[in-house]
Amino acid sequence: MVAHTHVVANPVMRGMYPDPSWMWDKTRDEIVLVNSSFELIPGLPIHVTRDLVSWKHVGDAVNAAMAKRLLIEGVEDSGGLYAPTIRRIHGQYVIVCTVARVNEERALACGCSPEDVEGCRASQGNFVITAPSLEGPWHGPYWIAGAEGIDPDIFEDSDGAVWWTQTRPALKPQWEGQTEVWTQPIDPSDWTLQDHKTVIWRGYGVNAVWAEGPHLYRVGDWVYLMTAEGGTSFEHSEMMMRTHAPQGFAAALAVFERNIAARDVWIEPAREGEHSVVGQYDRLFEACKKNPVLTHRHLGNSELIQCVGHADLLCHPQAGWLLTCLGVREVPGDEPGELFSYLGRETFIAPVVWERNPVSWKLEGEDPIKQDNDNDPGWPVVAPGLGRLPQALDIIADDNGELRLVEIAEHTEMNAEPEVIRYDDNRLIGVRGRDGYRFIRVDEPDYTVLAAPSYALMLHQDSTHAVTLRVEDRRVNVEITDRSETAHLELGVVAPDEWLGVHLFDNRMQFLAMRHAAGADGFSDDAVLIVHGDSTQARVLGEYDARFLSTEWAGGFVGCLAGVECQ
Repeated sequence: MVAHTHVVANPVMRGMYPDPSWMWDKTRDEIVLVNSSFELIPGLPIHVTRDLVSWKHVGDAVNAAMAKRLLIEGVEDSGGLYAPTIRRIHGQYVIVCTVARVNEERALACGCSPEDVEGCRASQGNFVITAPSLEGPWHGPYWIAGAEGIDPDIFEDSDGAVWWTQTRPALKPQWEGQTEVWTQPIDPSDWTLQDHKTVIWRGYGVNAVWAEGPHLYRVGDWVYLMTAEGGTSFEHSEMMMRTHAPQGFAAALAVFERNIAARDVWIEPAREGEHSVVGQYDRLFEACKKNPVLTHRHLGNSELIQCVGHADLLCHPQAGWLLTCLGVREVPGDEPGELFSYLGRETFIAPVVWERNPVSWKLEGEDPIKQDNDNDPGWPVVAPGLGRLPQALDIIADDNGELRLVEIAEHTEMNAEPEVIRYDDNRLIGVRGRDGYRFIRVDEPDYTVLAAPSYALMLHQDSTHAVTLRVEDRRVNVEITDRSETAHLELGVVAPDEWLGVHLFDNRMQFLAMRHAAGADGFSDDAVLIVHGDSTQARVLGEYDARFLSTEWAGGFVGCLAGVECQ
């Protein structure tokens, strides 16, 4: 069988595709990926791939009706759907997620039901949705009463037990920003939490803030816990821990608690009725001594891929272990160390191998002891030999297009081709607070978008950071909103057949006018947008500082969107 190699550049999902979670779906022989969507409706986009080269959007788990039940119309900026986890549990597709920053008064005013407002409050926004197939229909939401915090994980162990795991602010914090990861059995027949909460982690070290995005995995006789730490910004990182659990995770918890009781050790729980397995000297989970297993925080401000973390693992039957995570592509500013980002958090991937130390060294006495426990998988090594996210990957597939191997490749430049997007294209999405517009993700640091003459065009960071271009009596008017200030620019006259556009680059934006939509072939009167159009033939109407559209300036977690006004 002949092998074919394709080169794929990171990130594999460009523009605002944050908080990736994925799984190998043996029922479809495909990799399945879901991302956070914040205020966007529809939400929780689902993509599948067989080869990591071609990604197919098979649907969105949250449609308009589900979004109403999830109170999306009532969320604040950078609120909405956070950090989903997708798995198959007891034979069905399951996504667990959090809806965050809900303004209850606004939600009720938008027509959301009081029952869902109460369900959201009782679950702190944590819910489950299920489906018989990825294409839907998705059922729910099932509010998880008693859940606390954000970033839920769902894990089905080898004994059939199902565990709900997530992070919450530490109830008795030792430092500001400390969180704790807790777990609890859950009954998938009615999605109710069972027994009691058990705190299983509080961070890798002293002053380890925001241990979040937890995932549990079984690898042989071991259960591994992977968490992000440092917050989802420049100190972001990924940590790995594990516990020996050959008889199941529940049995490992019970054995640990019996052992410390036999030694008359008591670990104080965070509150009455809960348990804890994180003592001063006794812990259920052993941490990898090489933590973090992934980060870019040590590379400094000259590194243009920052904020790396919030990872998820899968095991492909031929290609082996793979990791997905988020990262942010930054644009250097004028000042040394100054960085700005416009795209939000994007989805990156990397190969993973599992390794153990080759020997166990002793300081005196016997010779080094060779490690020969074949049942011990060791610890994950992300992008072996590189120590950072690869810029590009060699994807080796067979004649049938089936993935066989993923290797680190030399960097490759991926030139974005112009795309004509019509108003009925499913890539155009809505966003809360801008019901009069439909949007597409800004997906390159050097980005051009053009809109048909009859449409207003917007670049949207959030409700208080946006740029709107429109033509009135053939005159181009630009409205620039930067927090509490609004500026208005008049940029002259355009011809009836000229398209309006914006070129975003190097922390600047140029306002453009161009006939024939950048020379794109095949566009017609029903075309709405052309993205990555060639701006070299455009007429520059004006220029403006774009930094107020960056995440660093505006705050929050989202990236820019380009949109056209509904008509």
